[in-house]
Amino acid sequence: MHPLSLRDKAPEQAETLAACGVDGVRLAYAYHGGRWLLSTSEPGNVADFGAGRWFASPAGGQAEAAPGLVLPSQGDLATSACAALTAAGLGVTAWLVGLHQSPLVRHRPDLALLNVFGHRYEHALCPAQPDVVRYARHLVADAAAQQGVSGLELEAFGYLGWAHQSAHDKFGVALRPVDRWLLSLCVCEACARRYRDAGADVDELRDKARNALREQFRSAKPPAEHLADDARGVFGSELLTLILRTRSAVTSDLVEAAADAAPHLPVSVRATCDPYACDGKSSGDLPALARAAGGLTVTNLAGSLEGLESDLAAAARTGARVTAGWSLSAAHTATEAQLAQVARAARGCAAVAFYAYDLAPSERLSWLSRLPRTDEQDEAPYFHGTEAAQ
Repeated sequence: MHPLSLRDKAPEQAETLAACGVDGVRLAYAYHGGRWLLSTSEPGNVADFGAGRWFASPAGGQAEAAPGLVLPSQGDLATSACAALTAAGLGVTAWLVGLHQSPLVRHRPDLALLNVFGHRYEHALCPAQPDVVRYARHLVADAAAQQGVSGLELEAFGYLGWAHQSAHDKFGVALRPVDRWLLSLCVCEACARRYRDAGADVDELRDKARNALREQFRSAKPPAEHLADDARGVFGSELLTLILRTRSAVTSDLVEAAADAAPHLPVSVRATCDPYACDGKSSGDLPALARAAGGLTVTNLAGSLEGLESDLAAAARTGARVTAGWSLSAAHTATEAQLAQVARAARGCAAVAFYAYDLAPSERLSWLSRLPRTDEQDEAPYFHGTEAAQ
């Protein structure tokens, strides 16, 4: 849930969620900018909002710890929203979007992802940069100190990618999945140092990626069945292994440093076992991410039940507390029966989160109230609330 959804009639909306069987909300305390067509709190309203934090920053805080990395304040709506939710008996997890913050990159372009052609991405901070790690730690510490917060959810704590839904992005070439990933590789000095420490030749990495992309631009090739096969064709097995291992280690180090800043609260990181993912989920070594954060949130917001099941199976093997995430939007959940399939796939999870309150048809809230509970049906999962209904 975005706190904007509770700017009007907050107690009534919180009570409605509680009546649907929801027992907690993942509330955006730090978020990227957006333009939401609201469906529930103010149906039909187009809400434009900027990137930043939605709670009051403690004095000093980030400005002192990470020079130039101070998230813009968008007000204190998260605090009042949290109060309304907790009054209705709902737990509140602070949902933090960490490195997907364009205002920070514009202010500190030296900390942006730097691709193999030398172009910086304005929407993404690089997780290998020490100042970015410091920023992430203090964002987490500030959110953990907020009254009423009972847990933390970390999104975009890792490498993001080339693709970005903003600024009227346009391209005309045929890009394979591997090309999108190659365009997402960061070779800034901090990343280059990590690659060298791992034994990789950064010049070789950069040249091979550029040559593969230029060849695709000249004469498009169809993708292989698996992205990994195309990636191996670009770099060879040895260099590819070093690249994936290094990126995974950078991400795990960032998550561990961030989670360590909130030792008194449960922390979950949005993660995937796909080492090529760069869409806001922390990707790579799930056991390492589970050790770093303590909990894993496995989401598939594109409506792929197969994709959700694959990540859930990998997450279950870590032994961590796992939350399954699914989109309730009209595009991704067409029927109540389809939602029941998601419930069966999430059997054994500690929680299920639904995205997102005010982005899904309001009728779907009643679907939540009819989902079976573990004390009613042995094969049913336990449900933990909404990611607005998150």
